Amino acid sequence: MNAVVRVVDLRRTYGGRDTGVTALDGVTTAFARASFTAVMGPSGSGKSTFLHCAAGLDRPTSGTVLLEDQDLAELSETELTRLRRDRIGFVFQAFNLLPALTVQDNVTLPLRLAGRRPKPALVRQVLEQVGLAERRRNLPAELSGGQQQRVAIARALVTRPAVLFADEPTGALDTRTAAEVLGLLRASVDGAGQTVVMVTHDPVAAAYADRVVFLADGRLVGELLDPTAEVVAERMTHLGAWADRVPTGARR
Repeated sequence: MNAVVRVVDLRRTYGGRDTGVTALDGVTTAFARASFTAVMGPSGSGKSTFLHCAAGLDRPTSGTVLLEDQDLAELSETELTRLRRDRIGFVFQAFNLLPALTVQDNVTLPLRLAGRRPKPALVRQVLEQVGLAERRRNLPAELSGGQQQRVAIARALVTRPAVLFADEPTGALDTRTAAEVLGLLRASVDGAGQTVVMVTHDPVAAAYADRVVFLADGRLVGELLDPTAEVVAERMTHLGAWADRVPTGARR
């Protein structure tokens, strides 16, 4: 596998030795280039903690995170910030757009913060990719929720990241708009060779992915290739029942 991101024996605990909570308990997996992976699990399974550690937003207690063979543990905070800015894209449930900036200025903000002059052709290409070229001068308040999320995706893609991490990107959207956003993520993989890792609780959203990995109780407990919403939902039902039977403490 030509892995863009690889995690090995990833562990994350919070709190002291006697009162600590284990959010991740030895997770090992990898994400191939130009692939779309969904990360799923019952509430408290460690999904968000996993994403934050894999994306360099949080440092694991132990284990290894490699981004294109770069060990994130070897980086200083300044170097890690630069890597996140240049090589990792982020999309969250909240759009996190700056209300006083236009669509185009929101999209180019990461480049400007990095001291890089946005290339007009690249900005135009990304806006066309998300279907917002005609709305580039609009403010976020003048857009629908789905359009605002597409701006957030364009902002994540404009740096040409090695991997795009998405945390419940359709959680605040209606069903039709969510399908449009998920279709856009799918197209970024198929058309542009983007690598996408998405945390979701929605089996329909997971069905857009090539692969689903399942977490439960902080551990990797299985995966599914070429998922369908029905099979994912069935697997999640079994995982939820299993987690209810194994009360090992609250997960993050």
